[in-house]
Amino acid sequence: MFICGSNFIGGALACAITPTALDNIDYIALQNGLYDDLFVSKNTEFDLTGTCPEEWDFDTVLYAPFNNSTNAGNVDWTLETISHLLLKKRSDKSFSWQTLAVKEIHSIDDFVINYPDYFAASGAPGEYAIVPVSNGVEGNYATSEITLSFDKLFLIEGDTVWSTVITDGFCDTTRNIPSSTIELLNHKYPVFVRNTIANYDTGICSGAFVPMADKESCRLAYGRPYDYQRTNYQRKFMDFLSDGIPKLLKIPDGRMWLIQITPSPTDTANTAYNNRYVSFSWVEVGDVSSEEDLYYLGLSDVSEEWWNTSCLP
Repeated sequence: MFICGSNFIGGALACAITPTALDNIDYIALQNGLYDDLFVSKNTEFDLTGTCPEEWDFDTVLYAPFNNSTNAGNVDWTLETISHLLLKKRSDKSFSWQTLAVKEIHSIDDFVINYPDYFAASGAPGEYAIVPVSNGVEGNYATSEITLSFDKLFLIEGDTVWSTVITDGFCDTTRNIPSSTIELLNHKYPVFVRNTIANYDTGICSGAFVPMADKESCRLAYGRPYDYQRTNYQRKFMDFLSDGIPKLLKIPDGRMWLIQITPSPTDTANTAYNNRYVSFSWVEVGDVSSEEDLYYLGLSDVSEEWWNTSCLP
């Protein structure tokens, strides 16, 4: 007999086939007692014993042994199973991930990654991912979207960054597609001949380049007065241009190139002797989005085993 939704036993579900109704558990409180362990698992097939399992498995939700702390995570288990952490990125128009950094995991401190991404373009939305690797297999991707914006021209080699504000500098480019035209005897128009797939940029850049004083805020190392103190860096910048090592060039409109400086940089005065500008020409030697080009040009230490290991998380 049911009265007001309850039966004579007293519960609305007392006579149901499934006698209990459980909501998702999202909160656990322990109070007014002394506790040795707290173990929560998604596995419903277990024996009630006086001890908790010491090894984590994929059904384990949390395990707090209360050894001088309330830590209930699986850091120790993670250290045993994860061999590397990968930092990856991709543009909003690409399905392919590019590996930026690889870090071996030996201790808890190794889970912290602080990596300056010099290969990020201005104004281009990008997605970054931290990826754990266990036995050569990638785990779940933890992602975040970032859009970078800057108003400077950067020339980068390793961790060395030189820059000039774009109002002081410029960069003109030429697209090179080697070809020729042949004029035939009985043809009004010439024949276009292109016997190579070469397709690359060359350019000329100029500016009052100084090193970065603070790479996080992109603050330049200008002194006072502005036009005179920056001349202290001219010779060092000329040495930087002349070291023969490939570099990354990027400008505020989002374009980037892997370049080699070609002969010969010049240091010239602009309206006043101490107001000096350095000009240099360059040739494109690789693709910024190619992990292979970055590695073999010495701009990345991510080896072949980590290139494009996955296109989708």
